[in-house]
Amino acid sequence: MYDGKQVVRVETKFKQKDLYNIGIEMKDRKGTGNYDIERREFNVEYISMSERNLYQEVKQTLKKRNIEYLNKASTNLLNGITFTSGTEFFEALGMKFIDSGRTYKTGNKKGQSVKVPYIKSKEDIPQTVSYFFDSCMEFLKDYVGEENIILAQIHYDEDTPHLQAYFLPIVNEVKRKCYVKDKNGNVIKEEVKNKNGNTTLVPKILRDEKGKIVYEKVKGNFLNNDQFWKQRGAQNSYAKLQNSFHKFITERGFNLDRGNIGANVEHKTKLEFQIEENKAELELLNQEKENTLKVIENSKNALIESNKAINKDILNPKKTIVGYNSNDVQKIVEYSKGLEQVNIFQQSEIKNKDLTIMKLSKENTSFKNNEEIIKRDKIITEQKATIKEQSKEINKLKGIVNILNNSIDNLKEKLEVEVNKWKKLFKKMCKAIDKLLDREPKDYVEDYENLADAINYDYYDYDNRKEKDKDKDDYEIGL
Repeated sequence: MYDGKQVVRVETKFKQKDLYNIGIEMKDRKGTGNYDIERREFNVEYISMSERNLYQEVKQTLKKRNIEYLNKASTNLLNGITFTSGTEFFEALGMKFIDSGRTYKTGNKKGQSVKVPYIKSKEDIPQTVSYFFDSCMEFLKDYVGEENIILAQIHYDEDTPHLQAYFLPIVNEVKRKCYVKDKNGNVIKEEVKNKNGNTTLVPKILRDEKGKIVYEKVKGNFLNNDQFWKQRGAQNSYAKLQNSFHKFITERGFNLDRGNIGANVEHKTKLEFQIEENKAELELLNQEKENTLKVIENSKNALIESNKAINKDILNPKKTIVGYNSNDVQKIVEYSKGLEQVNIFQQSEIKNKDLTIMKLSKENTSFKNNEEIIKRDKIITEQKATIKEQSKEINKLKGIVNILNNSIDNLKEKLEVEVNKWKKLFKKMCKAIDKLLDREPKDYVEDYENLADAINYDYYDYDNRKEKDKDKDDYEIGL
């Protein structure tokens, strides 16, 4: 009997554009998780950042260690990995959980209550749980190299405790394309047409007698996601990782289920899981919206009928009835009109209650005895008594939504103005830089970003007007 399921999730395609959000999520705990600020102080940092953001942390690490990499937006700079298990596993280790008041909207646990850790002090975290994550961290250091881990934290402030880490996929050998050279050792270039139909000169690739590209092995320190996972099993690398971790963690005394060996199961990221949960919740809200619209429609029709009733001849008798003065007759008329309106609104409420009764009646077929039917009848009675108050609350909420929508529109307009200001300033600054450095304007933002890095970190050559030691290697990157 297992205490829980083994969960090791890997994401291999974090690029330059992803680093900012990852850093914010790890440092400021802002992202797609259900964060509890009261439990945040119990999070544990194994490895933290020394730079102001994750992008600079990665860049400076690569520079300090003289790691070669392809400096392009498409380069996979960082890998992420998560170690965890289900609630039942941590409960078996002695950790307490409480009901969060939320329910799962999708998956195997759909409809079940979401349980979260009960942590009020460090003593509420069992030593066995700390030892489990210490063991996971030890495995990770051995698997990817401790020096390659950029960030590593235990998060107790989300629904399920987990170890979240990010590392650089570093290898000491890469395969590079070979190029045709002349007798003096210079690379020969050939004319090719690009996708726009323009002709350009590119290095001529060396091919064997069968027309296949010739590669050479080069030793050194390289950031190369493709080679990193090829060295760990290529297409079987994920299964091998799961097997290695299961053997390691079992030897440490933890009883986890490895799952189906060879099963091609894709784990969802937190964002993907949250999107599915939100979609399911949206469907429920849409159903509630449809019921609310029906209630509103019935109320609207009742108001129309009420207004018609006011003009009925039966409620407008002549004021000069024998035996009554004019004031008494007027009071009778007004009272009669009020009775008619009350009657019509009561009919409307009955229709609205009927909607609820019809919904509940459909579930009666699932009941097996009279006791359950009596319970259901009691619920129907309670629904009849509260439906009017619910309608009032829905109207209040709609008013709040309208106010919020207006506020969002105002904020969008202000944000757009600020964004345009910064865009104009950026263009002016780029133009000024080009003028100052006496160079032609560039087409891509990356050119100015690289220039800024070169100037900020003192490897810009002002005499030759170019970056020093710019990486010109061409090797395969990415899965």
